[in-house]
Amino acid sequence: MTTFHFLNVGQGNMAIGIFPDGKILAYDCNITNENESAIFAYLAKIMPKNSIDVFVNSHRDADHMRGIKKLHAKYPIGALWDSGVSANTETPEYAEYMDFRRGVSYTEEVAPNRHWTVHPSVKIINGKREGLDDPNSQSIVLHIDYNGSSLLLAGDTSASTWRDYIIPELGQAVRSLVLYASHHGSFSFFNEDRENDEDYTHHLASINPAIAIISVSPTNPHGHPDDDALTHYENHCYGANNGQKIFRTDEHGNMKVELHGQGTGWIYWNQV
Repeated sequence: MTTFHFLNVGQGNMAIGIFPDGKILAYDCNITNENESAIFAYLAKIMPKNSIDVFVNSHRDADHMRGIKKLHAKYPIGALWDSGVSANTETPEYAEYMDFRRGVSYTEEVAPNRHWTVHPSVKIINGKREGLDDPNSQSIVLHIDYNGSSLLLAGDTSASTWRDYIIPELGQAVRSLVLYASHHGSFSFFNEDRENDEDYTHHLASINPAIAIISVSPTNPHGHPDDDALTHYENHCYGANNGQKIFRTDEHGNMKVELHGQGTGWIYWNQV
């Protein structure tokens, strides 16, 4: 079994993957003064060891790397994956992250279409790309497959990334039981110019998720999650055993997903 935990970190992302061989992968973090004690109390319950093998920074926005030094102090990080794409360099979070990046023992600027491990499969399906200048579009996207049960971590990728790159490259190979939804439920995953362009949903049809997990704060200035985006997720997810299709950290708290293999899995929520 492979287990992923999706932490309630407010307006940001943080996921922890625990693999059968004991390796631990962290995908983004958003540790603040307000949520720090709750996050580390939860990690103390779930972490099988006091270190992280790989930390994946999907992209260098503050809400995807905030508190990285606090995480490293509690759970030393062995390797950092980074797209190598700059974002808003004026924030204190950016300065802290880059200082951490210089000091971590091993850093790799990853590229699309390579693997970390083959079994379970951890494949990088998006990262830095020629012709793109938006850091969100160049988020590191991971597809994790455990014996036929898959999970997809979408970062903040936009519709054009999927339409122009990921789907032409991989097609149905992106199919996943669980989708960690892009950009906190933003509509940019379906349309970056909603007034002029037709909504893109072919990627969701290809992913064909049972459920979408949205990491979002109950109060945020961005209108996340977007109502029209929620409609698309409702229309394209086929639902968990209880029929629920969308799970949100602001409503369901911390969540644990188990990938059991053979296209099966289980989700638990309000984990404390």
